[in-house]
Amino acid sequence: MILPSSRADIAAAEAPAAAETRPADADAAAARTRADYGRVSRWGLGLLGTAGALVAGALLSFAASVTASGVDPLGDLLFAGFMVLVAAVFAVPSVWLLIALHRSGRRLARAAGFWAGLPYRQGRRRPTKGDWFAVRFLGFSSDLFLRLITSALAGLAAVFTISVLIRGVVIGQGVDALVLWASWSVVFASVCAGQFGGVQRIQNGYLPRDPASLTRGR
Repeated sequence: MILPSSRADIAAAEAPAAAETRPADADAAAARTRADYGRVSRWGLGLLGTAGALVAGALLSFAASVTASGVDPLGDLLFAGFMVLVAAVFAVPSVWLLIALHRSGRRLARAAGFWAGLPYRQGRRRPTKGDWFAVRFLGFSSDLFLRLITSALAGLAAVFTISVLIRGVVIGQGVDALVLWASWSVVFASVCAGQFGGVQRIQNGYLPRDPASLTRGR
């Protein structure tokens, strides 16, 4: 999930020797890791993994509804078991993909933030008035803004599914409905937290560029 061109930058950001990097080299490393993190292909893979996990949750809900029908216990159990296997076909690769994207994205975001703020933390470069805008409007850049939008949508979906789940528990809905809303709540909440966390890590790395005295510890 990480391009070969970014691996050396990530390794250097995680090593103490990174403190000796020149500002120009730090800028180049920040650009490479930021470009790797912001690839549309990574975002598209995240959508694919999310869709697969949602389909798996729907299939598990259907399996639960089959077992609760009581028409043919043995036949229902066999069919439900088959549906669980089909759900696993969707769930296993989808969850693996989402976890891989999260772990690689976390390393890329930390490295991008580290390199972006390194020259300022070292004192080799002073914040300018333009940096004030760069720090505050960083989230509106195309790569981060796209993730903020999908993170917000996932958060809204998580609030909706969690509220419906709680309502279902209160009024005593069937197990199939509870399985559906519970699984979807986990997926949406995880996607929201994962994307927002990555953007926040990059934004935190840019804080040393802020000329405001509060963020510079004065």
